[in-house]
Amino acid sequence: MGNKIGRRKQVIDEKYTRPQGLYELRDIDHKKLRKLILDSKLAPCYPGDDDGCTLDLEECPICFLYFPSLNRSKCCTKGICTECFLQMKPTHSALPSQCPFCKTSNYAVEYRGAKTKEEKGVEQVEEQLVIEAKIRMRQQELRDEKGKLRKKEKLSSSSRSLPQAEVEYQDVSGGSHSGLF
Repeated sequence: MGNKIGRRKQVIDEKYTRPQGLYELRDIDHKKLRKLILDSKLAPCYPGDDDGCTLDLEECPICFLYFPSLNRSKCCTKGICTECFLQMKPTHSALPSQCPFCKTSNYAVEYRGAKTKEEKGVEQVEEQLVIEAKIRMRQQELRDEKGKLRKKEKLSSSSRSLPQAEVEYQDVSGGSHSGLF
């Protein structure tokens, strides 16, 4: 009866309970941060990797570094590393913070651990759909541009043909009475 359903506590090396120096973070309660990380409420402060060649790493869209796992925005589920979150979350401000992604007020994150294979698969499908939609939009833009150019050429060629007809008429009329004057 006393069993809790949920995640197991993650064993985290002590060095990942402190910021790694990505930003100069002031006014950070290091004891509170350590507790949040050890309680799996925030992602560990792993050092970011510049090269995300391993598929198991996730890119933080703020600092563009790769991490084993990220926090998730509660509003839009976008990932963010702990140091970027700490940098964006005002500590002593009376104003509520906004999500840097969807601009929802009262920005907060949760830590769910590394993405599952299913989550990565869904993300890849969504990314592919976005790419395909962008391609279709660009193709439509190109067709629209082509249509505008054709219209412009038609207008240009029809306006050129009228003055030529007038010139030819003047030449003919001028040539017919050349012997009269």
